[in-house]
Amino acid sequence: MNRRIVLRKDKEAGGSENPPVFQPYLSAEDLIASEGPSLFWTCVRTRPRWEKKFVGWLREKQKHFFLPIFPHVTISGRKRRLSELPLFPGFVFVEGKWTKKDFSRSGMVVYVLQPRGDKEALQLHSELRNIWVGLTSGLYVAPVHNLAVGEVCRIVRGPLQGVEAKFERMGREGRLILQVEMMGGGIAVEVPVNDVEAGA
Repeated sequence: MNRRIVLRKDKEAGGSENPPVFQPYLSAEDLIASEGPSLFWTCVRTRPRWEKKFVGWLREKQKHFFLPIFPHVTISGRKRRLSELPLFPGFVFVEGKWTKKDFSRSGMVVYVLQPRGDKEALQLHSELRNIWVGLTSGLYVAPVHNLAVGEVCRIVRGPLQGVEAKFERMGREGRLILQVEMMGGGIAVEVPVNDVEAGA
């Protein structure tokens, strides 16, 4: 998934004057909150922007899942729009050992990933629980691309959708500065972090 998560106090919430922004999550049951034994999680890659539809399908099948999401604000003119985006776009964590065939009837799954052995299974559960703690702690949670300078990535949303670019640096307000090669030269574009996928 090539992403890491940053936890910090939300400056936009006004510091200590206002309560921190609560970061939501979608889960059939609070299994991660339990102090019981670690669970085995299968990482399911869905079709683009089908994470919540897939979660609805999982609910119907009474399967346990975890989909961490965060509020994302976009401003167009004078309109301010708040949406909920997955911390890991395209990925839903389903409790248990599953294969792609188990989800074939949903028509939404591209592939599945499973931990290799007990050690990786324990690590994944621990990492998911740490994310859950962050989501429910009142801290600001934001996804950050773990990109190296010059790494090729693909713009997956917006007017430049489908264009390949090279990562240059982090910009302001969680945006990425990318180099797009055009006509033998290049231009620098500023793109929202959620409009980019690494490893094009």
